[in-house]
Amino acid sequence: MAPISRRRLLAVGGGALGSAALAGCGTPVNLPESMEAVRARPGKPNRGGVLHFGLSTDPANLDPHVTTGAASDFLRQLTYNGLLQYDGNGEIVGDLAAEFGWTDTTTYKVRLHPGVRFHDGTRLTTEDVVFSFRRMMDKKTAATTGPLLDLVEKVEARGADTVVFRLKQPDTTIPFVLAGPTANIVSQRWIESGADPMTQVMGTGPFRFVERIPGVSTTFTRFDDYFDDGLPYLNAIVFQPMSDDYARVTALRTATVDMIDYVPATHVDVISENPRLRFASDRTFGFGFVGFVTSKPPFDDVRVRKAIALSINRPSVLETALLGHGQPIDGALMPDAFAGYPRKLDNTLPYDPEQARFLLKKAGREGMTLPVVTTSTYSVIARPAQAMLPGIRAAGVDVRLTQQEWLTFRASVTAKSFPAHSWGTAPKFGDPSSLGDFLSSTGTFAVNTGFKDQEIDRLLAEGRRTRDRSLRDEIYRDVEQRALELLPMTWTIRRQQGEAHYDYVKGYQHPPKGSWTGVTLRRIWMEKTA
Repeated sequence: MAPISRRRLLAVGGGALGSAALAGCGTPVNLPESMEAVRARPGKPNRGGVLHFGLSTDPANLDPHVTTGAASDFLRQLTYNGLLQYDGNGEIVGDLAAEFGWTDTTTYKVRLHPGVRFHDGTRLTTEDVVFSFRRMMDKKTAATTGPLLDLVEKVEARGADTVVFRLKQPDTTIPFVLAGPTANIVSQRWIESGADPMTQVMGTGPFRFVERIPGVSTTFTRFDDYFDDGLPYLNAIVFQPMSDDYARVTALRTATVDMIDYVPATHVDVISENPRLRFASDRTFGFGFVGFVTSKPPFDDVRVRKAIALSINRPSVLETALLGHGQPIDGALMPDAFAGYPRKLDNTLPYDPEQARFLLKKAGREGMTLPVVTTSTYSVIARPAQAMLPGIRAAGVDVRLTQQEWLTFRASVTAKSFPAHSWGTAPKFGDPSSLGDFLSSTGTFAVNTGFKDQEIDRLLAEGRRTRDRSLRDEIYRDVEQRALELLPMTWTIRRQQGEAHYDYVKGYQHPPKGSWTGVTLRRIWMEKTA
């Protein structure tokens, strides 16, 4: 029997999902019915079809250089390209770059693919690349990649196809940075024409932006002039925001959507045991942490920070919040896949409520009241925050948790409105130099704590300059050891995180290393035929 179309299922079958499931599941943009058809090509990936994707949030910011989380990165990687990208195995490969590499310790050169076009039909030029990186490096852009380009002295166009990055000093992170999901190339002419990249989209990617209906859908269709011959295979992708975990899983299990992100820990086993569904995940990137505002009482005292760190019962948090799908982090943040030293720091912060009580007494903070903020949007963040409360209370702390919607939560953390926050995220890329985001004076997450330490800054800078793997391990072990002593934030648990899709969705990979990226959505195809 031919599969029912997604739009028809939304129209006639939605009532079975209940009101929670219908939130964000309204009928999306009217695509031609013919787009749903899949054309079989024996020996090759099929062509056609529309992938309906249940997305964990509704990204309000589509700027190619400013992330608001993994969900927004999924969208931008379909419509924009970087110079480099991660393949399905997490290895760095070319994207717009046909060739790339170091010419000396401070010069990185990229040669572009010929004939790349933007969605408006204009050709990509090396000047567009230079303009894009200047935009990222401009502090007014507040680009996610901007701080990682701090050692770039100049980006130069060399003729029609070559771009050169000249560095102030050696920096081993450059390939990781160029492959990141927000290091995208934009049209200089388009930006300078007055386009608003937060709400408008125009890149070189395999899919063109059609429209965004807030709270309902964001729709992309195939870009027929994509430079990577043969891609994409799909006719379109429709993202439908479903912030409620149960609604998202229900939409998948009832075939309202073909794929979802952020599979909640409570449903990993159910999905994994379903023969029609596939769960693609890692246990490497995602982790939780509690950040302290170190510039204000009570967390200007390291004894109080350590007391809270010792009062978090990480094994219990993992089991309670994520049903064991992950592992506790009582030592190094970096996993074994990124470095050789992590195991040496295991068990640095065991659960010890009595020692926590002692430290609080020494600091004059017995029985203190502690407001903590987290987000209600993502269960992988909210559930661990809730699960850590009994341990903290066992140390004599009156902890009070506030849960906020994602963007409100981020604003509260940035404003330092609460003395502590419970968050969850991932390193930007699979290398210990990504610790800078959390521990350097200017790190994206570190600035929310007001933490600065000259020795950690010095070590992080030395690590970026150093190419020898064993020496880098020594440097970054020292970084993590010092961070475990000073505790501007304390890591809690590493989580299993991934996406789920039907078995007829082919070609999707969740990279086990490299970076959290949905870039393989560009290459997926559908096996079913109408």
